Amino acid sequence: MRFPRLPVVTVPKAALRRLVPLTILTGLSLLGTLLSYGYGLRPAEDHLQMAEQAYQSAKQAQATLQQTHAQQVRARTAQRQLDSERQALPTREEFTSLALALSELAKREQVKIPGMGYDIQKQDGTEPVKATITFRATGEYAAIYRLVHRLETAERYLVIERLDVAREHQRAMVTTGVVVNIKVATYLRHEAA
Repeated sequence: MRFPRLPVVTVPKAALRRLVPLTILTGLSLLGTLLSYGYGLRPAEDHLQMAEQAYQSAKQAQATLQQTHAQQVRARTAQRQLDSERQALPTREEFTSLALALSELAKREQVKIPGMGYDIQKQDGTEPVKATITFRATGEYAAIYRLVHRLETAERYLVIERLDVAREHQRAMVTTGVVVNIKVATYLRHEAA
C-alpha cells in the first residue's frame, strides 16, 4: 500500500517571524501548566488526601467519644439510682425500730408475736449487710393474711425469705387460728462515721 504524497506548504519568512512570539507564548504557557501541575496540583491532591484521612480519624474519634459519653451518662444515672436505693435501706439504729414496728403492725392486725429473733451479718467494707428478723405469729387466717400483705408492700426494703404455715392446735380440738413462722430480711446501709 502506498500513501499519497502530501503537498509541502512553504510559509514565507515574514509570516514565520510573526509566529515566533506566539510560539514562545504557547511554549511558556505549556511550561507554566506543567509547573503548576507539578508544584500546585500534586501537593494539593496530597494535602486533600491527608485532610480526608484526618477527617475520617476525627470522625471515628468523635463517635468513640460520643459512645463513651453515653456510657458515662448511663453510669451516672445508674449510680444515682443505686445511691437512692441505698438511702432507702435502714441503718442499724433503724433496724431496731423496724422490729418494734413489726410488733406494732402485728398488734394492729390482731396477730400475736410471742418473741422475735434477729441476726445481722458481719460488716464487710461499705457494702450493705443483710439483717434478718425471725418470729412466730399466731392469729386468724385473715389477720395473718393482712400482716403478710403489709410486709410485702412495706415502704422499706423487706423480703419475706421464709414462710411456714400450720394450724394452731388447741386442747378443745377447735382450730380457729393459724401459726406462721416468718423470716423477714432486709439490708442495712453503711453508716458514715
